[in-house]
Amino acid sequence: MPRRLFGIQFTNALLLALTLTPAYALEVRTTAQDSQPKFIKDGSTVTGLCVDIFKAIERTDPELKFPVLNTFTPLPRTEALLLNGTLDIACGLAATKDRREKFDIIDIPAYSTHMVLAARKDETADIKSFDDIRKLGADAIVLTVTQTVQAELAAAQPGLKVDSGAKDTSQNLQKLVAGRGRFVLHNDFALVDEIKRDNMGDKVKLLPTQLTTEGRFFIVSRKAQPGLKDKLTTALDKLSKSGELAKIFQPYKP
Repeated sequence: MPRRLFGIQFTNALLLALTLTPAYALEVRTTAQDSQPKFIKDGSTVTGLCVDIFKAIERTDPELKFPVLNTFTPLPRTEALLLNGTLDIACGLAATKDRREKFDIIDIPAYSTHMVLAARKDETADIKSFDDIRKLGADAIVLTVTQTVQAELAAAQPGLKVDSGAKDTSQNLQKLVAGRGRFVLHNDFALVDEIKRDNMGDKVKLLPTQLTTEGRFFIVSRKAQPGLKDKLTTALDKLSKSGELAKIFQPYKP
């Protein structure tokens, strides 16, 4: 009798587990970029805004599963992996013309940022546009991070002196303080966070003008697993309409 009872209990537990488990899990292959607070290296794991969005998507659609991230991948490498189908998605990228030609874009902003300028604390110039920077002359060097949307925008401005040699925003802030540039062009979301992390609040300030506003999107490989884009679109649409995406962004808002 005890053996029989154990067998019945085990069978019932197995049936319950099968009932509660999704019919299948669609693994979403992705990676993190060294762009804080979108992704934050926290010991042996990566946290941050996009990871919080991943978790919200999993709650909305339990059939979607995101990996636990523990390393950063350079953005050019990430885009190469999306192109060859090794990765399925990237989170929080600008929908540039080049990316629209190469990838699918889920046109529901995961969040939005503003393109702004940082300068040294003693900066007195009143900058309202790129024209105002041009008027300052050749010494008004604008610092951007290599291969970013900010680098592309600055390079497209005629007569603007641009240095896009830095690999990250922290390096550009150091160059700014050292006098190797007059402004840092980046999005406020990442720039405010980096100024805090580098303890440069007493040396660097954010200028008030917002040069542009841009949405940040989920970029999907055209070789992604069948049905993934549709499922992600449905989940993001629900999170956007419910206000959940805005709520997730709030703690990270500059």
